[in-house]
Amino acid sequence: MALLLVIAVNFISALFQACSGFGYAMLAMALMPQFLPMPVCSAVSAVTVVCIGIQMTVSLRRHLQWKTILLPVSSAITTIPVGIWCLMHFEERTLRWVLAILMIVVTLILACSRAGWIRVPGRWYSAVILGWITGLSTGMFNIVGPFFMLYYIHVCDDTMSMKACLESSFLVAGLYSMSLHLYYGTINWTVLPLLIGSGAAAVIAGLLGLRLYRHMDKTKIARVAYVLFPIMAVSLLIS
Repeated sequence: MALLLVIAVNFISALFQACSGFGYAMLAMALMPQFLPMPVCSAVSAVTVVCIGIQMTVSLRRHLQWKTILLPVSSAITTIPVGIWCLMHFEERTLRWVLAILMIVVTLILACSRAGWIRVPGRWYSAVILGWITGLSTGMFNIVGPFFMLYYIHVCDDTMSMKACLESSFLVAGLYSMSLHLYYGTINWTVLPLLIGSGAAAVIAGLLGLRLYRHMDKTKIARVAYVLFPIMAVSLLIS
């Protein structure tokens, strides 16, 4: 039953990610802790992020701007180990509170950004600061997209370039996070069925979602996120 639930959660989360460009980890990491320990959820999410990243990077390689992702991703790599350390040493309840607060903060930031109340300059320091924050959220919960998106949306030429940069950043950050999970032992033979099932579900969802991405109304997706993420945050705290 746990395996089927994990597959379903990762399919839905990956489909949302493929259609919107963000949101996989926040949905997956809010739902999986209902029946799995947080470190195991993070390990499953790390592997799934890599599967999503490989698929999307290959599909969108013609739109990718390598120079654009270099600085933010490099900055994220420096703080991912700190996030992993927090994941391994914080109590489960503390991790739930941190994730819930992070989800609410991300929702508010994205809403304010879409409304034009927040402007992120496309400067090197923006890339570094948002990269550092992303590294922490990636190490703990594999949340890569929201803070990178704030930067890429201001420096990329079009929506497809932004999505290509975002998904490629997913891949690099996910690979490093996955390697650290291997080092800490949270990725092991015991969770292998969860990893395989989640990865396969994410790839299928990605194939479907990428076709929908060009035709989806991004404003409506954002509105769904603004309602869904706070609900998921509350569910983390009351479960």
